[in-house]
Amino acid sequence: MTSNKRVLTWMLSIVLVLSVILSACSSNNNAGNSKETKGSEASPSAPATESDSQPVTEKHDPVTLKFISWKDSYNDLYKLFNEKYPWITIEQIPVNSQPIMEIIATLEAAGTPADVTEIDQDLIAFDQSGLVEDLTPYIEKDLIFQGATFPKGFFDTMTYNNKKLAVPMVDVPMWILVNKDLLTKNGLDMPANDWTYDDFRNIAKQLTHPDAGEYGLTTQAEFQMRLLSTKAIADGHAANLQYMNEDLTQSVMASPDVINDVKWLKEFVTKDGSLLSNAAATAQGDVTRDFINGKTGFAIGGDWVLPNLKKNANFEWDVLPFPKGKVSQPGYTIYGPLSLLAGSKHKEEAFLWLSFQFTKEAQEWKIDQGANASVVDSDLTAYYEKTPMWQGKNIAAVQLAKENAVIQPGVTIPGWGEYNWNNIMNDIIFGDRDINEIIPLTEAWNKKTLELRATLK
Repeated sequence: MTSNKRVLTWMLSIVLVLSVILSACSSNNNAGNSKETKGSEASPSAPATESDSQPVTEKHDPVTLKFISWKDSYNDLYKLFNEKYPWITIEQIPVNSQPIMEIIATLEAAGTPADVTEIDQDLIAFDQSGLVEDLTPYIEKDLIFQGATFPKGFFDTMTYNNKKLAVPMVDVPMWILVNKDLLTKNGLDMPANDWTYDDFRNIAKQLTHPDAGEYGLTTQAEFQMRLLSTKAIADGHAANLQYMNEDLTQSVMASPDVINDVKWLKEFVTKDGSLLSNAAATAQGDVTRDFINGKTGFAIGGDWVLPNLKKNANFEWDVLPFPKGKVSQPGYTIYGPLSLLAGSKHKEEAFLWLSFQFTKEAQEWKIDQGANASVVDSDLTAYYEKTPMWQGKNIAAVQLAKENAVIQPGVTIPGWGEYNWNNIMNDIIFGDRDINEIIPLTEAWNKKTLELRATLK
């Protein structure tokens, strides 16, 4: 019995020692698993905490995203994205004047589907064809989107049937370009940022000297495309750009007030002489068609004109916001839609490219290119004063244009491609088309868009 007791005691001692060792090992393993779990659950954009002496990096398989885009100037943006998500590379698929739907179909047929795309036509058509994802569930769980503040109406023009079909790849602002040398030559000061449409017209007349080949306005369709419908909002004649009503279901282009706005701009050609018709501009060798020639006082431009102006203009130029009307001073901006494709094999990674657009580093990069910030953020507003793009220019005007910007509608309006507001306005302002044709054209389109809306699922 004594021998058995000794054996039992010895065995119990061994068990006790083993249990202590196992307990210690278990404790160490739990500590390691806790660190890995925290690393894997954290957002990819969440920084490691200072208490993590050896932060665990989540491992990912390399992913290449195919991005259909017109632009060949995003390489630096791709690098910023890759710094944030090192396992994801962006491969741009150039458009080269080919319809984007055809590009999507070609890549699908080859078994190498695209992941994200810029949009070149009605966004509804992409949705009805089942080509784009509803971004709502992605946005609702994304920390970047949930932590950002967006301008009023940010999703409105890209939402249809409660589905968010796109986000802005870029927010393209518009300003009035000003030839300051012509102002000085005519004894005029740079207008204030709260200038009015009367100021705009009066200064344009004072800058016009046909004998010298100098005119107040550049002969460009942008004046009717951008300024005319913005003035309609500024004077209370329309709720949205392109003469659309509040809920974007009908055009008010045929209303008496808007027709009077059209007559107002037409008088720059027929009465003031500060804007040349297409025929007159052609007869003078098309010199007045391009602001950079230095022969016109005002033009309308966006971020796309800035590189050429900064490099090649031989006169002093600046920018002003669109003028103030009777009730407000709206600006004009275009959202370039960016969508996640339903055929993508990497949807989660593809959405990271979408959400990355609204990080501070991406937004600052876009401001450096002359675009608007798409996020409401005091640091980004202040960044306009730091970017080399606007040094020496009217930065307050750029900030005001951003704050007051109204978003161009269209991509989620049924039958938008058949709404002939642009061609008829060009023909009236710069040609001899009868202004009264606006009325039947508008009535026909208003009927058509309601009919189309009723058929969409």
